[in-house]
Amino acid sequence: MNIIYITAIVSVLLLLVFVILSVVKSNNLSFQVIYIVVASVNIGIIASLILLNYDNKSALVWPALLLLHVITKVFQLRKSLKQFE
Repeated sequence: MNIIYITAIVSVLLLLVFVILSVVKSNNLSFQVIYIVVASVNIGIIASLILLNYDNKSALVWPALLLLHVITKVFQLRKSLKQFE
């Protein structure tokens, strides 16, 4: 295995763990912020690996869908924080 595959596998597994924890700890706002940061970095890593190493760019659909999920989480977090104002 080369470094590209290892990086992709680690990024996907880290995303999977954080998505599960994000659902379990949906009321913990500080964890949601950590999830948004970790997910954004890992989505960037996965998208970069796809852009640099594969000719078929249709695989970018999956990072785009994950990014949509993160954007939804950001809006949910903003809504939750507005309640405290």
